[in-house]
Formats: sequence, structure tokens, C-alpha cells
Amino acid sequence: MAEKIKLTVKCHACGNVMKGTAKYGKGHYVPDDLDFQFIATGKLVSGGKSRVKGDVFIVCPNCEVKNKYEI
Repeated sequence: MAEKIKLTVKCHACGNVMKGTAKYGKGHYVPDDLDFQFIATGKLVSGGKSRVKGDVFIVCPNCEVKNKYEI
């Protein structure tokens, strides 16, 4: 079953807010709104449920600065 990832990333250079979603499952992800790179680094387990842990790299469409966001 695919896990839905919701992203809200604020550019550290210009302050532009980028929002998007993706589906992650079985070692790959599919972005819905934004074009970004996702690297899974592990799992978070709380209350019997597990969620993916990872790093997101996204290029700001406003100023073209590469931003990093941790999930």
C-alpha cells in the first residue's frame, strides 16, 4: 500500500512556499504536484504504524536555489 507524503517547503533564499504531494511505496515514489527528488533514509514507528523517513531536495521555481527538507 502506498503512503501519501504531503510537502510544504519554504525556500531559504527567497521565502517562496512550495506545496505538493507524492505517493511512496515499495522503494519508489511518484510526485503529484511538484518535481522533487526523494531519498528514503529509514522508517519511523509510533503507535504500531510506520511512516517513511527521508530527505527531499527541491529546486525553487522562483530563484532556482536547491532546498533540502527532512521528513
